[in-house]
Amino acid sequence: MSKSISQAGGDCTDARRGDGQESDESLCTPASVEVDAKPQSHGFKYDINYPSIGQCIIINNKNFDRRTGMNQRNGTDVDAGNVMKVFGKLGYKVKVYNDQTVEQITQVLTSVSKEDHSCSASFVCVLLSHGDEGVFFGTDASVELKRLTSLFRGDRCKSLVGKPKLFFIQACRGTDLDGGIETDSGADGTTTKIPVEADFLYAYSTAPGYYSWRNTMTGSWFIQSLCDMISKYGKELELLHIMTRVNHKVAVEFESISSAPGFDAKKQIPCIVSMLTKEMYFTP
Repeated sequence: MSKSISQAGGDCTDARRGDGQESDESLCTPASVEVDAKPQSHGFKYDINYPSIGQCIIINNKNFDRRTGMNQRNGTDVDAGNVMKVFGKLGYKVKVYNDQTVEQITQVLTSVSKEDHSCSASFVCVLLSHGDEGVFFGTDASVELKRLTSLFRGDRCKSLVGKPKLFFIQACRGTDLDGGIETDSGADGTTTKIPVEADFLYAYSTAPGYYSWRNTMTGSWFIQSLCDMISKYGKELELLHIMTRVNHKVAVEFESISSAPGFDAKKQIPCIVSMLTKEMYFTP
């Protein structure tokens, strides 16, 4: 077994102590960090040659408890239907859960995270609801997104370690509005230690702090674009290339039409946060 990535010196954290002072050398590791791995054994594409490409769980919240003050999300059923169709065609086993409370959402995802995914190549979760920065709404209250996604971390869901875990989140992330701007142009037995947060992709419908737009008839701009781009390019392009095209479609082809003061002619840009460590293709 070879030892690779051994460096001179120590590795330190970029952090301040709780008292606001610079962190001391106690946060540095001794001389070097070693990884038990053979570099040549690593590929640059996720292996999807499994009996199943995986599950796709959809949380689709349309109706909310009056006490939350949240409006009905008309158009979300169109989103759920489109996601079900598109990911179903890719081979995912799709399950839809409608109008879920925080407890129900947590129970569903906890249960899925405890299943054996050994025969699956990946995992997809699509969250459709109201939201705010860092939180997602059940029909009765809000829950931190981190609480939901962390159920699938490498140290909590061992059968998905090293496999892509893809979260697509259609929800507001604040109350800012984007007015836009005019432009002038158109396997050998070795082991590798990996971070528990590795192999996640979080595709947010909008940038941090901003509203996310949804058409009551045709569905949200983001999910419309996501399904369209995956339908067109899902069998040929790598996922981050597809998501770049989703960003372009949302940014260029959509603009709000609203009679509400200050809400007309607004724009939106999705935000893709990737901790993927390999390229993700939906086909071999």
